[in-house]
Amino acid sequence: MLPAHTARSSFHRNAASIAALTAGLIAVPASAQTAAEPAPQVAAAAPEEAEPSEIVVTAQKRSERLQDVPISISAVSAATLERQSVTQVAQISQTVPAIRIDFSGNTVQPTIRGVGSAIAGPGTNSNIPTYIDGYYIPNPVATDLNLINIASLNVLKGPQGTLFGRNATGGAIQVTTRAPQHDTTILARVGYQSFDHLTSGFYGSTGLTDTLAVDLAASYERGDGFKRNIVTGEKDVGKFEKWSIRTKALWEPTDGVSFTLAYAHSDSDDPTPNMVNARNGMSAGALIPGTIVASGRRDVSNTRPNFDKLKTDSVTLTSVFDLGFAELTSYTGYRKERDYQGFDYDASPAEVQAAIWTIPEKTFTQEVNLTSKPGGRFSWVVGAFYLYNESAYHYNVAAGGADYFRLFDSENKTNSYALFADGTYEVVDDLFVTVGGRYSIDKPEVAFNLYSANVADSGGDKFTNFSPRAVVRYEITPRSSVYASYTKGYKSGILPASSFSTTAVDPEKIDAFELGYKTASGPLRFNLAGFYYKYKDVQVASFFGQGVSVIRNAASSEIYGIDGELSYDITRDFNVFANVAWTHADYDKFPNAIGYQQDLNPASPTFSTFQPVNIDASGFQVLRSPRFAFNVGANYGFDLAGGRMALNANYYRTSKFYFDAVEQFDQKAYGLLNLRATWTDPSDRFDISVFGTNVTDTKYITQTLPDTVAIRQAYGEPATVGASVTFRY
Repeated sequence: MLPAHTARSSFHRNAASIAALTAGLIAVPASAQTAAEPAPQVAAAAPEEAEPSEIVVTAQKRSERLQDVPISISAVSAATLERQSVTQVAQISQTVPAIRIDFSGNTVQPTIRGVGSAIAGPGTNSNIPTYIDGYYIPNPVATDLNLINIASLNVLKGPQGTLFGRNATGGAIQVTTRAPQHDTTILARVGYQSFDHLTSGFYGSTGLTDTLAVDLAASYERGDGFKRNIVTGEKDVGKFEKWSIRTKALWEPTDGVSFTLAYAHSDSDDPTPNMVNARNGMSAGALIPGTIVASGRRDVSNTRPNFDKLKTDSVTLTSVFDLGFAELTSYTGYRKERDYQGFDYDASPAEVQAAIWTIPEKTFTQEVNLTSKPGGRFSWVVGAFYLYNESAYHYNVAAGGADYFRLFDSENKTNSYALFADGTYEVVDDLFVTVGGRYSIDKPEVAFNLYSANVADSGGDKFTNFSPRAVVRYEITPRSSVYASYTKGYKSGILPASSFSTTAVDPEKIDAFELGYKTASGPLRFNLAGFYYKYKDVQVASFFGQGVSVIRNAASSEIYGIDGELSYDITRDFNVFANVAWTHADYDKFPNAIGYQQDLNPASPTFSTFQPVNIDASGFQVLRSPRFAFNVGANYGFDLAGGRMALNANYYRTSKFYFDAVEQFDQKAYGLLNLRATWTDPSDRFDISVFGTNVTDTKYITQTLPDTVAIRQAYGEPATVGASVTFRY
């Protein structure tokens, strides 16, 4: 039973109409930039053979040592991802505890330092964007980490809008893949683990001529999943299959000029994000006598199909020109996606609500950067950015056992323009001052047709913003520095089609202050940052089922905390590490947050089981923002049988947090332990690994989705064990 809140909400006019509409539908997871690769606009870790203290990043769009960059960055190499068994987006938290990765269906909802997206649906974007090889990915669906050619994954904490594009209010996730090499390289891997889960990958690179090199990465994955349907008896209801390819061609026609053309395709048939059940059995179906409603970790009880089929294609061209005094880089990208999903909203065998929808999306981006050459007291970058995004939504629903019918169609279009500049000047020896800013214009448009209510409308809006940043950094020693920064964060206003209104939701804004210390000397690497945020006009959604929601600016919050990273080489063979994040994130003002009160009368005029109620969440903990999270671990290597054995352990723990703003649906504190052992043969050509993830078999929830017909949830994967073999040439 949900808590009884007596004060029922007084919604906006569009919220009331949507509730009435809904009622009528209810029957009852390190490689540095090389000379051959254009400088990406992402942080990239240094090569494995480099000194541990010499990680090079391009977080300010110019190559710098990590300890010299006055931004809080977690730079994770490909080797670290493998050692810690991070192969999915949801596992990033286990190696970077300052970020939480949760889901709303298949929509990724990351949270960094208490800043995260509380919305999902047509016309919405995350405020923590993902970049692949420097290209912005506006659709917040899962990013594939299984490609064997991933070089590094990096998390930038705090607002990054000045240099890293639109909607980076809370930070950014950066994925960098390998560049083609002229030397022939082959890497192949196959693995098998619990739940009949097979993984395989291939990467090859070679030179075709003195000026042309190409590569190819491919992956294939399939498994039964860990879900079972307690109504139909299916034990592999979560069966999935995914494959992807990525290829690049690097052409260097002359010194100082290079072009990298890349194509990527992915095809995923994976129902896992939509395999939900009812939290504590809270479903409209539970009111029907004799109905079995699943709520256990491995159980589902839907009879309508839950599925998610996603196809993506992308083409990018990165062009670099050495102009002598500076380097000119152009990023041209086109991306096409088609997402086809099915969802049983009541999470029960009762025929209450279900939906099937299709989301075709197209994105074109063009960015140009002019970056100063290294040397001298002044370094700078200026640039321009353009984005065109077109996303449609074709939504079909079923209620009371009837066939699916079209509820609504919508189309969102966005044109976004930006100019930015950033420069660092060494005022006196070892004292650096950085000033930067970005001026942006966003023009969203929306058109929708709500067939059941015979309502069609269209409209547009325009948002302009200037986001500055200022930083002072002092280099204490050649390998350590302190810094203080102020950054203005901004997320554009939106026209969410699921609200069936042409009135825009205003932008989010954040004022961020940070103090940091970084050092990398000998066996020690240590980073520490303290931060304070004032976060205003937070965009939040209230869900009414059937994919219908009201999105509004409803909250402001005060956030402060400390996070740090420590790595120490006790010996050449023994390394220990720890990453810690403490975040105090509370809503400063949130008088009209939405909770859900259970209505036990299925014959009520609204035909709704869980009634939205208005709750004052001021002072409540920000959703998906644990007070404390950390990971600790160790890497130990020794000679064995003429080869090399590597043992790795990683333990992640988070404190209690809430999936909602009114603290109705919590996740208790939990910990996850991953273990891996890898033996490399004497020729360094073969690796054999055995591993276990979540070896203590901890139960934890990855999403909670409340609305009027059910309080849905999904669990993380149980304990798994597996093995893999890697070949390299």
